[in-house]
Amino acid sequence: MNGLAKAMDEYVLAIVDDRYEDAKRHLIDAIIFARQESSLPVLAGQAQRLGSVLLKQGDRLAAEALYELSEGIDSKSLFPKLVHAKFLARELGDPAKAINKCNEIISSAISNPNQGDVDDDEFSCSEYQEAAEGLLAEIASAHISGS
Repeated sequence: MNGLAKAMDEYVLAIVDDRYEDAKRHLIDAIIFARQESSLPVLAGQAQRLGSVLLKQGDRLAAEALYELSEGIDSKSLFPKLVHAKFLARELGDPAKAINKCNEIISSAISNPNQGDVDDDEFSCSEYQEAAEGLLAEIASAHISGS
């Protein structure tokens, strides 16, 4: 097992047991390994996971900052932006920011329909657009039922 995989396994075990300080330590280890491998998608994901741990510890501002940072780390992909939009809607309960993020995704997908992501496992631009539109519908539905 390589260092990144081991760090992530340890992170999962720590987060399941609500050992947030250990989870953060293992994420830092994973970030170091991902940097050595120059894996921007993995680094972006680690930033988001660290943000989620910080949110569980009550640090909303740091969590938001790390999700924003993740978009800059993997700026050629719409994936961090989509995960960020879901975080805003589902974890932070901030529909206005989530709607803005979804609109950014849709705009990018429309303006660069052939861009696609380097990683074949990720969505095409049209699939990102569909996912953002689905999240917008989810937000609208929650807003209507919550009124």
